[in-house]
Amino acid sequence: MELREWAMRVFCADCLEEKLVAPIGGLQELTDHQPGAPMGWRQPPRAATLKIAPKHQRKKFPHPSSLDRQDMRVRSLHAFANHELMALEMMAWALLAFPAADKPFRKGLAKILLDEQRHFRLYAQRLAAMGVQFGELPLNDHFWRAGANIADPLDWICTMHLTFEQSNLDHAPYYAKRFREVDDFESSQLMQQIFEDEIHHVRFGSCWLKHYQPPDTPLFELFASHCTLTNPPSRAMGAEFQEQARRDAGLDDEFIRSLRAWQSVG
Repeated sequence: MELREWAMRVFCADCLEEKLVAPIGGLQELTDHQPGAPMGWRQPPRAATLKIAPKHQRKKFPHPSSLDRQDMRVRSLHAFANHELMALEMMAWALLAFPAADKPFRKGLAKILLDEQRHFRLYAQRLAAMGVQFGELPLNDHFWRAGANIADPLDWICTMHLTFEQSNLDHAPYYAKRFREVDDFESSQLMQQIFEDEIHHVRFGSCWLKHYQPPDTPLFELFASHCTLTNPPSRAMGAEFQEQARRDAGLDDEFIRSLRAWQSVG
């Protein structure tokens, strides 16, 4: 199966089942001989039950102190599941948008797309066990809003892997701890699994950021210059900053120090 064919199938699907479809024969059987022409950003189709809600219908993310209530935990997990759905749609779009990117870069994106599909299924299964089907709560378009400002693979790396996914190096273990504190051990274990996978995803971003790094340009400066206006470096952090996780993901101490300096800016 061609990589473009699979990416197009995922991105253009208007039902959830098709968005979660795996490549025929698995990742090892994907070919990339016909990457096609670049596709500009557009919002992917969604089933009527998964449409983005008007702003006045959306709900604020629950405060951590409210997670002793199951409905607040459900709301949190539902939001995280939507992040995964948007992420896998955008991963598919990146494969369509950057056909001339390095082949290892594109194959790495395909691997991460499979991870995002798996993450979504895990969240959906956990929600179902709590009596809620994904789509029952209002959905937002936070990740999608970045799409129009991503012009090349470097923008993509800095926005998706080093902002959205890097922030999960803080969010995922934080919520794993919060869920554990209220004895929701299943949700806590799920967040821990997401955290461990995100280290690999951020490492993918850090490796390719170094690949594109010009001589004499500090890595953090390159990253910051390719963040979108609505997602500055401060968005790459959560409440409890995980330095070791960032080192494990290939970010050096200078980058980490520079990022921490943005905490007071954002």
